[in-house]
Amino acid sequence: MRALKLSALGAAVMAATAATAAQASFEQLVDDSSLTLTYKMYKWDQENKNNQGKYKDAQDEFVHALIADYKSGYFADIIGFDFQVGMARDINSDDKFSGTNLPGGGSNGHLDDIAGVQQAYLKAKFGGEDLNVYGTYGQKKRDLQSYSDSGSRILNASSFGADVVSNIHGLNLYATRIDAFSARNQSTFKDDLKNSNGQTIDDVMIYGAGYEWNGLGGVLEQAKSQDYLKKTIAKVYYTLPVSENVSVDFDARYGKVEKDGKLYDTAFLDANGNYESSYNNLNATLNIGNAYVGVGYNKTKDGDYDNKLFSNDHGSFNSSLDLEMGYNYEDEKAYVVKAGYDFADYVPGLGVNVWYAKGKDAKDFENFNQKEVGANVSYNFSGKLDGLSLVYFHTAYRTSGDYATGRDDALGGMYNTNINRVYLTYTYEVF
Repeated sequence: MRALKLSALGAAVMAATAATAAQASFEQLVDDSSLTLTYKMYKWDQENKNNQGKYKDAQDEFVHALIADYKSGYFADIIGFDFQVGMARDINSDDKFSGTNLPGGGSNGHLDDIAGVQQAYLKAKFGGEDLNVYGTYGQKKRDLQSYSDSGSRILNASSFGADVVSNIHGLNLYATRIDAFSARNQSTFKDDLKNSNGQTIDDVMIYGAGYEWNGLGGVLEQAKSQDYLKKTIAKVYYTLPVSENVSVDFDARYGKVEKDGKLYDTAFLDANGNYESSYNNLNATLNIGNAYVGVGYNKTKDGDYDNKLFSNDHGSFNSSLDLEMGYNYEDEKAYVVKAGYDFADYVPGLGVNVWYAKGKDAKDFENFNQKEVGANVSYNFSGKLDGLSLVYFHTAYRTSGDYATGRDDALGGMYNTNINRVYLTYTYEVF
């Protein structure tokens, strides 16, 4: 009888312990969570003309959006979830022009509204600081070397799939599978991946490895969209400390794309139905206190460089010459000079970046030239206006030259444009 009583007491203690642990895990899930609300207002003006100065098209968009972003803690320090929802509406855009932040075609003289879930995914983690695994599954904004969901519009693009990342004493190994996509200016939660003929691409598989040691690092990544395109990216970088406030950043990048199946059917194909292209990109940046000045060089060969892993992908060209244009026509040589200054010592929150880029010698063009000059001025408010930021962006892009016989323009360039954009963003931390 006594043994039975002790057994019952032990079971009760174990149950109470389990209940306490479960309660503690639930509290961790809730207490470590956060919720932010973000309001955005974008004013975009852009005038595009062909390189003979004749009218082509334009943008005149004034839109705003509200986004709620919830991030949970981890139950049992293992599993949690993140959720983001947003809606965007027109304020006063010119409906004669198609929108890029919002779709056109509204019946009330405005661009159409969009709303939906931008992110909804489970997350899990295991292990400690030097040996761990992190995974996600669901809809999220992904940012990899060979693929990136666009964040350049008022609502982000996102993709549906699974990710796993492992850190083994500084060696990062990772893999991602994407099987659906949500465009940056649509309300749909996810759409199938398609080629230009509307045929379904089953998935995109991405594998990569990276390592960093004493300022020297590298990453190697490959993406394969099923029966469509294979994309390989390699990057090596190094930071050279010169003195307490002076350093130099170096990096070298290589990218290659090639046809990888029967579904690849774009204008990039050559006469034999094949396609490949590659680029080399070299960069150096001198950092002196709050200022920097840098230079980058890019050379593309074997074909125009196709950024997209499926037709409705917004493209990801992992080069310092990924500006208004990609500067990635076949045989094109391009460079960029850039500089910036953080005015934290004089006007806290104010930062300025400027750049000048030029490309030349593209294959099958006559007298080819493209160039742009741009500036980005940002200010982050503080005090009672903490969370409010204002950004002004300007770029002027010019191109000249004529197509040689039989030359197409699959990259969609060869125009002149003046772009002015104002971004107002306010983020409030609810908890």
